[in-house]
Amino acid sequence: MGEMARKIPRVVWVVLPLIYLLYFFDLGAVGLIGPDEPRYASIAREMARSGDWITPRLWGQPWFEKPALLYWMTGAGFRLGIGPDLAPRLPAALMATGFLVFYWWILRREFGARAAWFATLILGACGGWIVTSQVGVPDIPLAATFSAAMLLALGWIGTGDERHLPLAAALLGLAVLAKGPIALVLAVPLCLRWRNTRDLIRPRVVAPFLAVALPWYLLCYLRNGTVFLHDFFVVHNFGRFTSTALMHVQHWWFYLPVFAGLLLPWFPLLPLAGRRAAYRDRRRLFLLAWVVFGMIFFTAATNKLPGYLLPLLPAAAALMALGLDEAAHAGPWLACCALLLVVFPMAGRMLPAALATGLSKAPLPAFQATWLL
Repeated sequence: MGEMARKIPRVVWVVLPLIYLLYFFDLGAVGLIGPDEPRYASIAREMARSGDWITPRLWGQPWFEKPALLYWMTGAGFRLGIGPDLAPRLPAALMATGFLVFYWWILRREFGARAAWFATLILGACGGWIVTSQVGVPDIPLAATFSAAMLLALGWIGTGDERHLPLAAALLGLAVLAKGPIALVLAVPLCLRWRNTRDLIRPRVVAPFLAVALPWYLLCYLRNGTVFLHDFFVVHNFGRFTSTALMHVQHWWFYLPVFAGLLLPWFPLLPLAGRRAAYRDRRRLFLLAWVVFGMIFFTAATNKLPGYLLPLLPAAAALMALGLDEAAHAGPWLACCALLLVVFPMAGRMLPAALATGLSKAPLPAFQATWLL
């Protein structure tokens, strides 16, 4: 046992307690928040109670706002009896941390260990990834499955290696089960390798995608008919892009400060990702296209919510990490990030009012010198 312990890298003894404190400590201490988390938990609880894992139901009526992946994970938590507040949140936290392990592995394979550690630290310790991992909503399931699919395509983007495309397609199918066809739209940067896009429609790639994504949609349609197609696709997908009925309309520049906020305290590293010479590498150009296309798409949408940007964070963190790895003098950049840590105690004071009335109406707390510690 002692010999085995010595073989474990020393960094793991730091990372594991950090993951526990950031992602799992007192995960169920606060009751379900806002309108979304209780609604999704209620639908999952009804699935677990009734045994009907096909039709989502809210207050006894079919509710086709989201696909079934989150409901299945949360319903499994209820079946296991892990508690009404923990069951909706534990699946998202496990998925967020499990993705970080995969993220480190895939970036280490593509860009080396140093860049992989930087990227995993940036993503795993940024405000957006931590906060959304502790809320029982579909944002983390979409971000983790979609990003894993895109990252598995890096080898194909760089060298034309097709080995991981079937697995990437299956994960993209899971992303479609997490939040719908938005995953396919966000995957458009895969066409960056446009001369080889026929690789994406070969049977060995399409079949895993359909095997994962299609069964629930087909069964839900067969059980509920055209009302499912109308409510899910027309109202809750296309309608969210064009309709003002949901009252999430924001200015065109809304996502610029939101993106910086989700990347706190690391967003000062964004300029490091902008070196033109770096984008001679197709893989880095692909990561950039992933972020830029997603920003343009979400900006064009009528309804805007901060969590929509979550699938862009892994690509942004990877670009910042690669820039940091190549920076001749990284100290000043990291010092700026360290200073921004003061935002977190401030945010902790503002959070209750922000949840009740909205962030723009939450009063700024009086500054305390101890926050600088």
